[in-house]
Amino acid sequence: MSKAVSGRRPDSAQGRPRSRALVAERALHASTSLLQALTEAQLEFIRGSDAHQLFDKLLTVLLELTESGYGFIGEVLRDEKGAPYLRTHAITNLAWTDELRELYERSAAQGMEFRNLETLFGRVLTTGEPVIANAPATDPRAGGLPPGHPSMNAFLGLPLKSGEELVGMVGIANRPGGYGPELIEFLQPFVATCCSIILGWRSQRQQRRTEELLRQREEELQRHRDHLEELVQSRTESLLHTTVALEERQAQLLHSERMASLGQLVAGIAHEINNPLGYITSNLATLSQYLAVFTELLKLYRELGDGLGPELQGPLAELLARIRSLQEQEELDYLLGDVNDLLNDSREGAHRVADIVQSLKAFVREDSNQPELVDVNKEMATTLKVVWNQLKYRCEVKCDYGQVPPIFGRPAQLNQVFTHLLLNAVQAIPERGVIHITTLHEGDEVLVRVSDTGHGMTPDVISKIFSPFFTTKPPGKGAGLGLSISEGIMTSHRGRIEVQSQFGKGSTFTLRIPVAKDL
Repeated sequence: MSKAVSGRRPDSAQGRPRSRALVAERALHASTSLLQALTEAQLEFIRGSDAHQLFDKLLTVLLELTESGYGFIGEVLRDEKGAPYLRTHAITNLAWTDELRELYERSAAQGMEFRNLETLFGRVLTTGEPVIANAPATDPRAGGLPPGHPSMNAFLGLPLKSGEELVGMVGIANRPGGYGPELIEFLQPFVATCCSIILGWRSQRQQRRTEELLRQREEELQRHRDHLEELVQSRTESLLHTTVALEERQAQLLHSERMASLGQLVAGIAHEINNPLGYITSNLATLSQYLAVFTELLKLYRELGDGLGPELQGPLAELLARIRSLQEQEELDYLLGDVNDLLNDSREGAHRVADIVQSLKAFVREDSNQPELVDVNKEMATTLKVVWNQLKYRCEVKCDYGQVPPIFGRPAQLNQVFTHLLLNAVQAIPERGVIHITTLHEGDEVLVRVSDTGHGMTPDVISKIFSPFFTTKPPGKGAGLGLSISEGIMTSHRGRIEVQSQFGKGSTFTLRIPVAKDL
């Protein structure tokens, strides 16, 4: 075998280094392109790019670098029974019919699902190992292709694994010359990148699901809170109304008890007053009779003295002189006239005391809880007598009683209402003023008006005056229940209270009470 000429290599020897260099250059270019694509993919994933678009780019790079005809990148999921199936994130459009093209356009973005495990890619899903099939038509692991499917000359399936967990799969087909172990080694960075992106995407989806679930639970919790706050608010308002109603009712009961006790006390006092008052009245009448006798007797004595002439001498003359001197000195005629006036005044005073006692007894009489025919004029007059001592120093009271029919009501309660209106009226008068009381018949109602020339009320005060415990009086001067109780009494009488007031000019309260029917 001859040697090559020194300094010169055979042509075949010179070609081999150039071929190896070209292969190495191509491998370096492929590695660089792959790393660049993977780096860009990772950056886009970090920026939040859409996962399907990202996998579409990676699949395009993979097909170019491996010179494959078509392929897919997908995620491995499991059904209810734990069997694995594939959902694509990127897949080459191989639709060969209009129906399949429509299915691809409709489903590719959301991912297409493949569940037949009796296939080459199914072998990857069931074993978790790479599958190389360079003769798919005769490979026993292949399940065949559907009619019309483009031919498959070679197939490579690579599992995407995180530890022992099968996360996804990459499948490519129809590389000229087929696939080998060296390509599997070359694609390991690609496989690792796809696996990490799928895991990251899973994590993002789980985070979004968790955030959505948390948001839904927070919204539900907020709805429960709002509902609970509404319930609490509603129950608080209900409890407040109930409490106010109970306090008002308790105050009314206490007032009723006081009135009942006062009625018993007044009845006892009236009885005690009536007894000596009867003596006084009877004695005054008797005394008037005695005075008439004494007056007539004195008149006869005077006529007797005048009939005795000057001829009367001795002790009798002296006694007559003393009698005449005493008559002149004490002004007997004046005394006789004045004593009649005194007796008349005493009788009038006794009658007034009796009238006041009778009014007190009527005012605080026990409530029978049964309505009866009531003369409002008479009841107002009775109330005036009871409260007169608080009115006479502060105001002039003008009464204009009209001809009004009777009403059905409870006198003791109506007296309470009249008392509240009169006392409120006099307390609204700063120094000296007028209270005007009017009664009249209007339609089917009897009207009772109490007007005053006091300081009046603002609209804000008017809106609150019937609320329990509301008062404009200083602390300790009123409980704020008078008008509230009065409104309740008028409601029980099927009537109502109306108020008109102008600040600085006085107020008018009008009671409207239905006329008694079927009299």
